[in-house]
Order: sequence, then C-alpha cells, then structure tokens
Amino acid sequence: MNNIKKLASRLSIAVVAAALLTQCASPTAKRDARTPVLLAVFAHPDDESTVSAVLAKYAAAGARVYLATATDGRLGVAPHAGTTAGDSLAAARAEELKCTTEKLGINPPILFGLYDQLKMGEGLRPHMEQIATLRDEVTKLFDRLEPDAVITWGPSGWTGHPDHRLVSSVVTEVFQSRTWVRPAQLYYPAVPTGKVPANNPIPLATVDERFLAVKVPVTSADYEKSKAGWLCHRTQYTPEQVEQLYQSLVGAQAGIAHFQPQIAGKGKKNSLL
Repeated sequence: MNNIKKLASRLSIAVVAAALLTQCASPTAKRDARTPVLLAVFAHPDDESTVSAVLAKYAAAGARVYLATATDGRLGVAPHAGTTAGDSLAAARAEELKCTTEKLGINPPILFGLYDQLKMGEGLRPHMEQIATLRDEVTKLFDRLEPDAVITWGPSGWTGHPDHRLVSSVVTEVFQSRTWVRPAQLYYPAVPTGKVPANNPIPLATVDERFLAVKVPVTSADYEKSKAGWLCHRTQYTPEQVEQLYQSLVGAQAGIAHFQPQIAGKGKKNSLL
C-alpha cells in the first residue's frame, strides 16, 4: 500500500482504494503491490509520437507502460529513406519502434503484425479477417495486462487516417464489451479546437475543449524523451521533419496534453491513472 501511495503522489493523484488493489490473477487475492498499468494502442509504428511524452511521464513515475501497434508499417514508404514496401520495411520499422520504447523508458513494443490498410484493398474477406484478428489481439492484451487506463485514437483518428479510425473503433468496442473487475478508463488524445499552429505540416482533426476533461501536465524532460523517440523513426522522417512536427505539437499543447475520457465524468482532471 505504501508503494502505491508513493507512486500516486508522484502522479499527482489519489489512490482509488479497493479498485486499484485487486489481485490481477485472482479477484479474491490481495493486490497491495500492484503497480498501475497504462496501455496505448495505435495503428502504425510512429503513431505513438502524439502521446509519447505522456507515456514517458508515467513510466518515469513508476507505472508499467505498454505500447501496442496494430500494423507493421510495410506500406509506409518515404522518399528520403530509399526503402521499398514489404517485409524489409516492416522489419526496419519494428526495430525503430523498439528504439522508441527504449528512449521513452517504457516496456518493449507489442506488435500485432497486421498489414497496413488492414488489407482493405484485397477485398472484403481479407479485410474482415484482419479486423477480426485485431479484435482478438486487443481482447487478449486486455486479459493479460488488465490496464487501469487505455489510450487510443478518438473517432477522427487524429488525422482522419482510415487505419487510425478502425483501431479506435475496435479498441473502443472491446473496451465497452468487457465487464472490468477493477475500474478502468479509455482515453482519446486530442488537440483542442483553435490550438493547432497555422504552420502545422499535417492537417489535424481537433476536439472542442469542453470534451477534453483530462489535462495532463507535460514537462520539458518528458518532451525531450518524446523527441528522442520520434527520431528513431528514420524510415519515416528526416531530422528536420521531426523537428518541425515536434515543435508544432509542443506549441499546440503548451505543456498540457489533452484527453477525452470515453466514460463521461469518470477520471481525474490532471492524470490518466
């Protein structure tokens, strides 16, 4: 109990009594030593960059932080990298994601190994099989980790990318279908409407700030870890592109990462855990 209280203090939250102290393996056993678990589930290697400062923040505070990535990034060919689509690019991006998790100080990445675009160009059956696999993988991950908080894309997928939207839909579906032994919350990261810098290089879907009830403070040290992780994705970005995107995100957030809690009215005002 003392360990949990110390961790909660560092996370600037109060311990939620019995809800966070139930045994992971058995609902009837004690769970006094359990560390809070934060899980992020995104579509592609590099998607985590939007919340990587927050992941680094909670890992540094002592939480168990995990990153799951649905697709292998095999179609993410960028002109500067001289890569070709396929297995070699997927392997390179897996190594980049491992590099990222090391820089952030979180657990090694969890890779579902699905195809970019979830085979939507190959017809309905292959596409539906990929979605079914995604659903199964998310279900198994929830069973194994029993996270206290889950982060995934909101309905817009941040940029409107179809893979982002599908991952959001499936993670939300599985989250809502479960009877959680212990309280858990699902969070959608977002940039408040009106806060996107005019020179932002990528169009972003924003959310009215009234929906963004959770505002997590992010320090310069958290941002520096985020940038270091972002630079691992060499097949996707030049250092100059990373700098531009990083500065744009930091400018939009201004030290506060905004989240929309999927269960309205539940969750802390300044913390995910």
